Amino acid sequence: MKKIISFNALRPVSDKAREVAIYSNNLLRDDERRERARKNPNSFAHVVKPKIDFADIQIPPANELMKYSKNYLQKLIEQGVLVNDNSAYFYIYRQQLHGHSQSGIVCCYHLDEYRNGKIKKHEHTREEKEKENVVHLKASEIQGNPVFLAYKGADAIDVFVFEIQQRQPLYDFISDFDVRQTVWAVSDKNEIEKLSSLLNQHVTESYIADGHHRAASMKLFSDEMKSSKQNHTGEEPYNYLFACLFPANQLKIFEYNRSVKDLNGNTEDELISKISEWFSVEITDAHFKPKDIHQFGMYMHQQWYKLTAKKSAYTNNPVDVLDVSILQEKILSPLLGIDDPRTDKRIDFIEGTKGIQALEKKVNKGKASVAFALHPVSMDQLFAISDAGEVMPPKSTWFEPKLMSGLLIYKMS
Repeated sequence: MKKIISFNALRPVSDKAREVAIYSNNLLRDDERRERARKNPNSFAHVVKPKIDFADIQIPPANELMKYSKNYLQKLIEQGVLVNDNSAYFYIYRQQLHGHSQSGIVCCYHLDEYRNGKIKKHEHTREEKEKENVVHLKASEIQGNPVFLAYKGADAIDVFVFEIQQRQPLYDFISDFDVRQTVWAVSDKNEIEKLSSLLNQHVTESYIADGHHRAASMKLFSDEMKSSKQNHTGEEPYNYLFACLFPANQLKIFEYNRSVKDLNGNTEDELISKISEWFSVEITDAHFKPKDIHQFGMYMHQQWYKLTAKKSAYTNNPVDVLDVSILQEKILSPLLGIDDPRTDKRIDFIEGTKGIQALEKKVNKGKASVAFALHPVSMDQLFAISDAGEVMPPKSTWFEPKLMSGLLIYKMS
């Protein structure tokens, strides 16, 4: 049984792709998504976020909400907005943003690879979020947002993908956030067989870049389906994770910066004095964006500081050596009282794509007392942590561009 296979996609017709496809939750607030969907009846948001079509005081029970979602999907099919490809294809998905380009392969990846640790993770997931996702999977019987996976790359796959990209694409448009989205179908039978062979030969393991909750939820859903089927074979559609595989050398991880609302009772001088135990502290004339690991920028009261972690501040453990861990263990928790960054309302996270100026703005407007700029986690660090079976601190990585939801859809029925 092959672990990576092609699939029959449900997808937008070419001239509706930009209308249908949407970005994930962490790029749009619910009010923004609601407003956009209100103006666009073809948006996939009506299917995956059905709450947006109801006033907050009128949201129906979960079973009715899921029925509404499934009916809306069927309506998009009946109206010809979404169509089914007649055969199982692979798809090449290229994204381009500000000179950066990454090309992935959209496919289905057997969940046994997730169960046996060959699809590797580096984040904790929340049980309540997993269960919420399973409810939607049961009702809709689709996966509409591929899990973002990285693999260590293979020249033969890169050459194949490049050759496909010389042809006319299915989709080619500029989405929100100025990302050029281009998709090609690998539809020739011989080419499908060739790509299948290449993937199953060279992709021996992969790493979740984005989509930990989707992967965990799909595993739960698959387990439930397996237990309810008398003649389970392991090849049913619910046995596969919808995924997009990218070679790691094409991916870019951005830093995930932090700001804290107050100094936890410290004066500025007291905080700097305490920080000096674990870091060398230098005043800088301009903003400081870390150029190397174990360097941090700190902005407080219209002044930037360069912090450099002393060797005594970390160990060689793959998690402890991360800059996000050093910051958390030596400053945020002991000095600023941020013991659980997942739940503490005093800390905010600012993705590096917003620039160093976003930290200055936060402090200058009084929304934070101090902000920290970090060096991004590397792909090698992500691999090392995943290989060790460890997890990163929350909000450690920010991958961009993000994958769009609804551009290609995997049906499980």
